[in-house]
Amino acid sequence: MWTKGAGVSEAERIEIEPQVFDLDPGTVETAKETMRRVWRYEEVDHIPILIDLGPECGESIVAALRDRGAWFASSVRRIERSLRVLPDDYVPWVGPPWAGFFAVPAMFGAALWWEDDPNAWPAIRDPLVKEVGGLYELPAADPHRDGFMPEVLARLGIARDCFPADVCICGVDMTSPLGDVLNLMDQTLFFVSLKRHPEAVHHACELVTETQIAVQEAALEVVGERERFAALSLWPIWRPEHAKVLVSDDVAGIVGPVVWERFDKPYADRLTARFGGGLTHNCGPQHSSRLLMQDDPPTYGLNCSLRYSRDDLATLRQELGRRAEERLGRRGHLEVMFERHLPLADMVAGFRELAAALAPDVVAVPYCQLPADGSLGDEEITSFYRAMRAVGEDYAARMRWSRSCA
Repeated sequence: MWTKGAGVSEAERIEIEPQVFDLDPGTVETAKETMRRVWRYEEVDHIPILIDLGPECGESIVAALRDRGAWFASSVRRIERSLRVLPDDYVPWVGPPWAGFFAVPAMFGAALWWEDDPNAWPAIRDPLVKEVGGLYELPAADPHRDGFMPEVLARLGIARDCFPADVCICGVDMTSPLGDVLNLMDQTLFFVSLKRHPEAVHHACELVTETQIAVQEAALEVVGERERFAALSLWPIWRPEHAKVLVSDDVAGIVGPVVWERFDKPYADRLTARFGGGLTHNCGPQHSSRLLMQDDPPTYGLNCSLRYSRDDLATLRQELGRRAEERLGRRGHLEVMFERHLPLADMVAGFRELAAALAPDVVAVPYCQLPADGSLGDEEITSFYRAMRAVGEDYAARMRWSRSCA
């Protein structure tokens, strides 16, 4: 059951009512068109720089997760500050603040464990499945009834009604089905079952896949139009109209390509096919990169972490670059995350590293998480954007662009 969290911030709350922001629709559309062109490998003057301020924005993480007013207030502040400090490339967004890797287990009945630290994310208190037979006993789950999903759907409705049309909405994070099966099970049992009880794992993956499809369809029903979404995931990145799906597939970093292709990919592919194409997320390492790019269903590339994928950049350049071009007639899209614990100078250096490793064949759009706890001033953030923009201009100048179809 969803409950109001203890330790809710004392910060002044913003009433849950329609909001007005000082944003220019033309500027937002320009940012979107730059991203579309990058996805098509058409020439641009810079690689877009994506900066995400948060997640607190005046509220604790626990408060934003468990209290609707805290979530709404932090969402408004996040947009207002981003509009103030980010000169270009910013597409405003709002989303339900929940990491998808526990959304489905909670629907099946998994209890969450909350630390005393108000800025710590929760974890699963105890594995729901401790014997392989438990995989066959998992109940059917309904996003309108179970776990905290009814609250997430309610927040999607609030986002639809209280934020202007130029503010995109982030959907519910689509963790891969095998990843959710791992989150439901005792970890030792999970790895043993992959070998000894494959039929039980497939049964659970089937159930989880159908549950995830129901969740995404419920989210689409609430929001009402697919194009209002930045993406069908929690990640605050606007993606082109044909590629809204992001399957968060970090389990790919801990299983080999044979297991991934057998137990994970078929179910993740069903999500991608059902909702129209997109990307795979795996922080890294990238054991299965040769299997990423495909036309059926349309999978366009990878969202990853530089920290955990640094050793795979040469392979990603080959797989998303020339090999994809030879097989599919198109190159892949890469989004690379810089976590908020990194110093700003390290992010700039990391972006230079990406450009050196991937140009002229593959574009990597940087997604930079910055803390919104007051440790960075407005001018620091704007200066950081400009430093990243300078690298993005150099990167774009070194790229092998396709001829524009416009």
